[in-house]
Parts: sequence; C-alpha cells; structure tokens
Amino acid sequence: MEKLHLQTTNVVDENIRRIGEMFPNCLTERLNEKGQPETAIDFDQLRQELSKDIVEGPEERYQFTWPDKRNAIRLANAPTTDTLRPCREESVDFDTTQNLYIEGDNLQVLKLLRENYLGKVKMIYIDPPYNTGNDFVYNDNFAQSAGEYIHNSGQEDKEGNRLVANTESNGRFHTDWLNMLYPRLKVAKDLLSEDGAIFISIGDDEEANLIKVCNEIFGEYNFIASICHKHRASVSNDRIISENHNHLVFYAKNINVTYANQKRIGEDPILEGFNLRDEKGEYKLTPVDGPGGAKKGNPHYEFLGVTGYWRYSKETMQKKYDAGLIVRTPNGLQQKYYKDQAKESRRTVTTWWDEDFLTSSATKALDSLMGGKCFDNPKNINLVLRCVKMITNFDDEAIILDFFSGSATTAHAVIMQNATDGKHRKFILVQLPEKPTDNSVAQLAGYKNICEIGKERIRRAGRKNLDEQREKQPDLFGKMGG
Repeated sequence: MEKLHLQTTNVVDENIRRIGEMFPNCLTERLNEKGQPETAIDFDQLRQELSKDIVEGPEERYQFTWPDKRNAIRLANAPTTDTLRPCREESVDFDTTQNLYIEGDNLQVLKLLRENYLGKVKMIYIDPPYNTGNDFVYNDNFAQSAGEYIHNSGQEDKEGNRLVANTESNGRFHTDWLNMLYPRLKVAKDLLSEDGAIFISIGDDEEANLIKVCNEIFGEYNFIASICHKHRASVSNDRIISENHNHLVFYAKNINVTYANQKRIGEDPILEGFNLRDEKGEYKLTPVDGPGGAKKGNPHYEFLGVTGYWRYSKETMQKKYDAGLIVRTPNGLQQKYYKDQAKESRRTVTTWWDEDFLTSSATKALDSLMGGKCFDNPKNINLVLRCVKMITNFDDEAIILDFFSGSATTAHAVIMQNATDGKHRKFILVQLPEKPTDNSVAQLAGYKNICEIGKERIRRAGRKNLDEQREKQPDLFGKMGG
C-alpha cells in the first residue's frame, strides 16, 4: 500500500507554475501578508496575452517595461495574412533540399513557420542589429500619434519598409530596438523543441536589456549563460577601456531537459596528456586533494598515511583505491583518469577567447570565398560552428534557424559541420531584402540587397564542400557519375 501524503498540494501554487510555463512574462513578484516576496501572476499581462487588442493596466509591480511594449506583445500575437512564394529559378535542388532561405520581414515569416515547425527547431542562432545609434530597418506598424511620429522620425522607403532613425538624440534609443526584437523572440520561442536552445549575439549596449527581455519570454529559470567571446584584436584609443569582446546570450527552451543532456553539450574534450597506460587503457593522473579546504566543505581525514582535505568522502576514496584508481606519487595521492572517460565528457566554460573568433578573420574568409569584399563585419563562422556542435552533436537531423541571417554565416556553418561529421542538419534562414547602405562594401560590390549576398554565399559554400568531397573520395564520385 502506498503511503498517504499528509499535506495537500497547494493548488494555487501549482496553477501559477503552469501559467508561468505557458507565459513566463506573466510571472511577477509581490509581498505577501508576512512582507516576504512571492511569485504571483501579472493579470494585466495575462489579459494582454489573451487579447488581440491593447489592454491597459495601472497596477504597480516588479516589471521590465518601455513605451509600446503592450503593442509589441499584441504584434506577436496578431495573425499574419502573408504567404510564402517559392523561387525555383534561384534554388539548388529545389525538390530534394530540406533547407530554406526566405526573403521577407522575419516577424511575418516566423508566424508562417509556426504553422509547420512548431516545436521542431533544435537551435536558433541570431545576430540582431546592435543598437549602435545607426539606422535599422523593420516594417512593424506601431500605432502612433502625429506627434509621436515626428518625435521618432519615422519614414518609409519605396517598398513600404519603415526606416527608423535610431540615434542617441532619439528619446526612444532603447525603445525602438526593444520593440523590434521583442515580438520576434516571442514567436521564435514557439518554434523551439523541448530540448532546443537559442544563442543571441549582442554587444555591451543592449546585453542587459536583452537578458531582461529573454527572462520574460523564455523564463529566467531557462537562462544558461552570457558567454563572453573575443571578436577583435586591435586596440581602440577613443575609449577608456578598449572593448574587444561580444556576448552570446544562451537560453534553453526547457532547462530540465537541457540539464538532463548536459554531459553531451559542450566542446569536444581535450585528449592530450594521456601518456600512461594499464590494462584498462591510456590514462593520466589527476589530483584527489580538495584545494578549497574547509572553506569549500572538503572532507578532512587520513588516507594511506596522508592527512588532508580531499575531493571525495573517505568511503568513495576507499572504493577508488580498491578499484586500483588511487596511486601514490612524489606529488602525493592522485587518481587515474582514463582517455575513454574524457571522450565521454564535454568542455563548457563562459569565456571563449579563441583567436579564430575574430571578426577580422571572418571578413578575410568571406572575401576569399566570394572573390572580393561584399559584407561589413560578418559573423565568424567558427563561433556559429561551436554553437552548432554544442547543441546538435547528438542529433542527426537537427533544424537550425537564423532569422537575422545577414551574410548567411549560419547556413555555411551547417554545411561545414555536416561535411565533417556526416550528419544531416537542416537550416532555415530569414533575411529582409534590405538595401546596402551608401558606400558599404556590399553596395560597392554591386549587390542590390543583403539577400543576394547570402544566397550566393550558400551556393558557393555548397559547391566548395562538394569539390572538397570529390577530392577526398574521387572513386565514390566517379561511380556516382558526379
């Protein structure tokens, strides 16, 4: 007979948890009758989630807000009447490829993708426009009065895309950027699988705001890390401290699922230094002492005549010793760490300081592939490759989405990684056919819009990969008639 629980479940707490899973942005804090903070539901926010119209709410609470935020939520929830039109003449193997490159407003495209890709995308990587004070382009139709319109310096180009002059003199320096990004992230969340994750490249300017927005959309509990990576080697003399890093904000769709897979997430292990061998295989010696001592709570006892602080309990040490894993050396007691064990582990740290993540090297690599300069400050393919390997190394057919695709670095990374490990990952890229800025390398190279660069890069990357495979396996391709 099962034991009866002597205390009933708190139904209210359980309901709050369930609502929080569906709408993380509706979770807030309040003080209870004892003056202690507790989790609660922001009912004004919940009403907004369940309404196609803008809902007003005056209640004071802990929240992150900005002008037009409610409109941004409404915009994410509003249906779209747009449709996708295939372009066979520009495609490679249109009938067989499972990759997608889509030109258009990414918000509308994300809503359309939600119909067929709900909960199917394993990884999202985006490099949205940094809020540097330069213009960025989007066509979201936020309701504005004439005075607000003048204040925001709104404009439209010939195609109807709204140009927002996002300068520091604009009172909405952060607001415009947040209103652009919020609805897109909100819709994108629905596309992620339960074991999926999102990486967002960002500079110092909006990292804090980005994390607050993502805490609302994905849930603060699904935050994994803000990874700091090197992106430039040169020193700028016009700053108090020269900035040579960017951030990569990393969230899980479901932290519990991701945590269960944690041993398979990360970089390939370092398999150097295994210069000893026994009947079990190659190994190296690693410490068993507890360097933190009493401050870290390491146990203190005598073992094999040595008294000190240890990493393991005395029982665990004895088991390791009985198994032949603890050895005495001139450096004290150490343990055997086998190469086969290392192969099963992954490396995960929050600082990626590799020289091959530099923007300058990314520019050179892209120029080489494209036969000349074509794009300002492309994302380094090694950075995206590292993300791809972290999340999809144990998934043969993962779908990877990038809805700010720029020069199509993400597609190139997927092509390269598939060629390396033989998996069949698919990519979906979305890019607004934005005209190059005046005197940019893209304009000078003759490209009419950013999409033309991305599509050509994908074609060239695919051909380059095929040529490399032919060189490695000429007999195979000869038999296939390739």
